Amino acid sequence: MLAFTTERLRLSCLRKSEAVRVTDYFVKNQDFHRRFAQTHQDIYFTVPEQKRYLAYDCNAFLSGELVPLWISLKDTGELIGRVSFFNIAYGGMMSCACGYHLDKDHTGMGFMTEALSAACEFMFKEYKMHRIEAFILPENERSLALVKRLGFKYEGQRISYMHINGSYRDHEAFYMLSPFENR
Repeated sequence: MLAFTTERLRLSCLRKSEAVRVTDYFVKNQDFHRRFAQTHQDIYFTVPEQKRYLAYDCNAFLSGELVPLWISLKDTGELIGRVSFFNIAYGGMMSCACGYHLDKDHTGMGFMTEALSAACEFMFKEYKMHRIEAFILPENERSLALVKRLGFKYEGQRISYMHINGSYRDHEAFYMLSPFENR
């Protein structure tokens, strides 16, 4: 459906046939992601449930509602994370939000910087997005540093934005405008 590469990575939409790999990734990273990820029930960490999620991703991608990009290492194919674009608004808005997560054993190596940078450029160029937003928990220092490093600007707070690890949490809001358009 969709795949592109960077220097070290392959970003692609995955089909439901990849559910075992995706489930293994989530099970391996369940405790690591818990502090910053949306709340999930135990069923989320099963192959049948991930098949349903991947089928949804494919359908939502084909309808233009979602761009779900799984990150794998180009040289080994190992699945190490995901960047997704959602809340895609067309017409006068041309905006979306992004979310991302990375394997616990691949942090601090620049993989998410490489993936998110390439993915945002893809959204600006291919989808003609004007604005990309990111919402981050105040204590997620690595993610805050990432968006600042990539040029996202601080906009304010989203109060009670998402259910994280058992409760609705406020998030810091950031945005980036397309560097590829004339304003």
